[in-house]
Amino acid sequence: MSSLSRTVPRSGRTVLLGGLVADGSGGDPFLGDVLVAEERIDAVLPVPERPAGGYDAEIIDCTDHIVAPGFVDIHTHSDLSLLAYPGNESRITQGVTTEVVGNCGMSPAPGTADTAGLARVISTIDVTPDLEWAWDDLAGWLQTLEDTPTATHVAAQVGHGSARFAAAGTSIAPLDADQLAVLERELEDAFAAGAVGVSVGLMYAPGESASAAELEAVARIVAAHDGLLSAHLRDYATDTLIGSIDEMAVAAGAGGARLQISHLRGVGGGDGFPAVLAHLEQLREGQDIAADAYPYIHGHTTLLQLLPSALRAAGPDAAVAACTSDPAAIAAALARSGYEPAEIVLMKAARSPEVVGKDLTDAPGDPWRWLVDLLVANRGLVDVALESGLWSDVDLALSTPWISIASDGTALARTHRASAAHPRSWGAFSAGFQRMRQLGTPLGEIVRRLSTAPAARAGIRSGLVPGHRADVVVLDPLTFDSPATFQDPAQPSTGLDHVLVSGTAVLDSGQLTGARPGTLLRKAPQ
Repeated sequence: MSSLSRTVPRSGRTVLLGGLVADGSGGDPFLGDVLVAEERIDAVLPVPERPAGGYDAEIIDCTDHIVAPGFVDIHTHSDLSLLAYPGNESRITQGVTTEVVGNCGMSPAPGTADTAGLARVISTIDVTPDLEWAWDDLAGWLQTLEDTPTATHVAAQVGHGSARFAAAGTSIAPLDADQLAVLERELEDAFAAGAVGVSVGLMYAPGESASAAELEAVARIVAAHDGLLSAHLRDYATDTLIGSIDEMAVAAGAGGARLQISHLRGVGGGDGFPAVLAHLEQLREGQDIAADAYPYIHGHTTLLQLLPSALRAAGPDAAVAACTSDPAAIAAALARSGYEPAEIVLMKAARSPEVVGKDLTDAPGDPWRWLVDLLVANRGLVDVALESGLWSDVDLALSTPWISIASDGTALARTHRASAAHPRSWGAFSAGFQRMRQLGTPLGEIVRRLSTAPAARAGIRSGLVPGHRADVVVLDPLTFDSPATFQDPAQPSTGLDHVLVSGTAVLDSGQLTGARPGTLLRKAPQ
């Protein structure tokens, strides 16, 4: 591989010269040049069409490198952390130029005037607890995102769980007519403000208390605005996964919404994942359904997820009360979760920072009672990473054309200390790129599933097409990979040379520039 070189700029334009252009269409890459003029792509030319007199532009020699659209991460939890870390180092250094936030039914708005209550409801996605919330509705949160100069673009969904909290607090009862009307109004207001979709989180309070009728009502509103309905399913256990998929497929079908199944994976082992994919293929014959996945076997979630739904459905305060009143019963419930102590790593415990990064084999006594004590000490706000998947299932997902890469990660800087990061926050796209290469996926198809495919699901324009935003990455296909680990997650990807966001370099010759050209991408009203 040749090293990349640059000539002196002459006209304010830039040409990415002589690279292997993977334009995002999924077709075979071709040798060519990509001309960038200000914020837009001006031309994409195969080498035979190169002007005889050359270019009046800054030249970046991309010989032996891939030139591709910037990657689009359709499933992230940077709702708050992007405001704390607007340089977004963890995303830029793996080639992500656009994030979609508001996933798993959780967003930091709406929530009526009870900001503290909503903060507890969505605490598992909040890794920046010291950040001050300067808004009291979804329009205000979106405006804050728009007013904050960031290195990457961001689009937002509204979390159904957050909207349900605005309508009924942490109630586990079915919504009455008045409460459902409030929920529907909050979703309508979110679309009016520019949200690209609605997410549901059926393993998180209060969203997991939603009835079939409520989910269908949500789907109808999403469909009316041609938005995306994203779903964290009710259960990812491999042997019950088809039932969880059908619950959302029925709701989306009844409402006419496009459905995105978030972080599709099987939990708990077994050989049932091929049947899950086959079932989805059948559903796709009659519905608009797609999915995303990350290239890891460890998940990352709140510790409350290991409790039965009846214990967690009313939220962290009720779970802590149960831990206090009957710690032995809660410890027994955790022990029945199906995980071995070595498979559970503590990732966030703000009041017990000394335990972060440890697994349950480090417990000072009974590991399950230790978890109960940590839940009480941290008011239920404990996150864990769980070794819960199979690499064979990951590879099946990554070999499926309608499954895109998504990180389920967070905007971070290397200075972040409030929680332990899952390596996916820093390397899902580079790790996914290399794993798909090893599986024999063609380069053009890999790029499509990292860029234009997820972008299209969220209604975002992407691809190396004249007139599109100049969101571009230049990478070495042999060395683009992620060294991030649980022991040392905050590691930039290797083999990534340049990242442009709206034509401005945010990564130049592998180095952060500090530029912040990103913006909020709002959905136009339907």
